[in-house]
Amino acid sequence: MTHQQASTVALIKRIAGIIIFIPAFISTVISVLKYLVAPKTNMQEMTAMIMDFLQVIIKIARQYTSFLEYFWVNSPIPDISNWSASGSVWFIVIFLLMFVGLALQASGARLAKRVYNVREGVRERAILEAMNGDEARSFKDLEKLISIPNTSIFAQFGLLYVSPVLWGIFIYIILYLINRL
Repeated sequence: MTHQQASTVALIKRIAGIIIFIPAFISTVISVLKYLVAPKTNMQEMTAMIMDFLQVIIKIARQYTSFLEYFWVNSPIPDISNWSASGSVWFIVIFLLMFVGLALQASGARLAKRVYNVREGVRERAILEAMNGDEARSFKDLEKLISIPNTSIFAQFGLLYVSPVLWGIFIYIILYLINRL
């Protein structure tokens, strides 16, 4: 991949990562909030009082975020007791998309950093070549010799593989404890 192509791919990856991450994050947060106010069986008085308070807070949040109405209507509610239910599967898919978006953005950032470092190296080399005199190659000639390898999102081990597991366990424990109230 040439220098210019690598710059373009890096920018596209970063933008695509952000475009994937933001809606997935909003949907995940709204799904968890909707789960919090979903009616629960075996609710005690103290829990009922806390849930009423949460319902009021979430209704106020929904009222002031009317621009997110699409997410409030369509975000799936996970079912802790049945993970193969449609809402739970879609919740997991959207949750994982959040980390795919982060990995894509990180891959683009890594490629952009690599392009910057190569560009600086080519400039330094062009200066050294200019000192040679007649047989010196220009900046454009040196830039044509460069081939920058692409970075894969699958190389983002921490963001793509470890973070979803850790955050998934954390969210599951929180939802499980809330379900036990």
